[in-house]
Amino acid sequence: MPAVQTSATPYTSMLTANTSYALAQAGSMEGVFNLLRTAASDVSSAVRTINLAAVMQLRQVEPASFTAETTASVKLDLPRKATSSNDAVFGSVTIPFKRLAAVKRFAPSLAEMASGAVITCGAKGCTDAADVIKAAMAKTGQASIRDKLNAVNVAVNRAIRYRRDMDTYQAADHWAAPSETLARQQGDCEDFAILKMAALRAEGVDMKDMSIVVLFDQKRHFYHAVLSVAVDGNYFILDNMRDQVLPDSRLPDYQPLFSIADGKGYLHGLRAGNKQVASRMPLEKVAPGEGAAY
Repeated sequence: MPAVQTSATPYTSMLTANTSYALAQAGSMEGVFNLLRTAASDVSSAVRTINLAAVMQLRQVEPASFTAETTASVKLDLPRKATSSNDAVFGSVTIPFKRLAAVKRFAPSLAEMASGAVITCGAKGCTDAADVIKAAMAKTGQASIRDKLNAVNVAVNRAIRYRRDMDTYQAADHWAAPSETLARQQGDCEDFAILKMAALRAEGVDMKDMSIVVLFDQKRHFYHAVLSVAVDGNYFILDNMRDQVLPDSRLPDYQPLFSIADGKGYLHGLRAGNKQVASRMPLEKVAPGEGAAY
């Protein structure tokens, strides 16, 4: 199996002082050894050959607000199918990570989706945003999964205004439940992704096929979050930066850091030979939508 490099925190089979420090920022020393044991079980033969990655300097960080974008310059690749059970979105590999703080931030949204009453209206009626999303869902009830992805992506992008968490919740990083985003009719990138996940779940898409992916955009130099949906071995990306749903292979500047799928957290790594992305900040400090770490 090819060697693996993590895109969020560097690893090597013999921990150096720098590596131990970087890992310790994600938890206690017990967490370090737990993470190494987990990595060993999931990428067993690769751990021995993992190289220490240089930490890149992140510059010109900007918030991931919605901007019109053309995809004409993007190479028109066919969707890339996973070649093994360990292949993940954006050509990465994953390592289960239980200590991911974002899992707790996401828990209220997961509970709300499980209740089956996400895109609903209160006693005062529906907000305009809820009306737009419900109308899109009504039109695609019997449509293909790809049509559902397209309709939900466009509807949420048009119905919700982009606003930073600091402006909306006076907090550096708040993962709003779908009902919060609908009530306020605004949110940042992970709020868009969570609401899209809720809408697609209501449309019958299996939760195990969807994940919230927090990543670093190498082109724009900011942290960002998107919804990834697996369809027939391909990964399609629902993004508040564009209305078009693209396969992950057409977004080479997106380097995943971590994800949450079916309530579980995962670190993402890159196979040896791929470009390395690393952060000086602990993953818990990454604030997608704010553009930087806090």
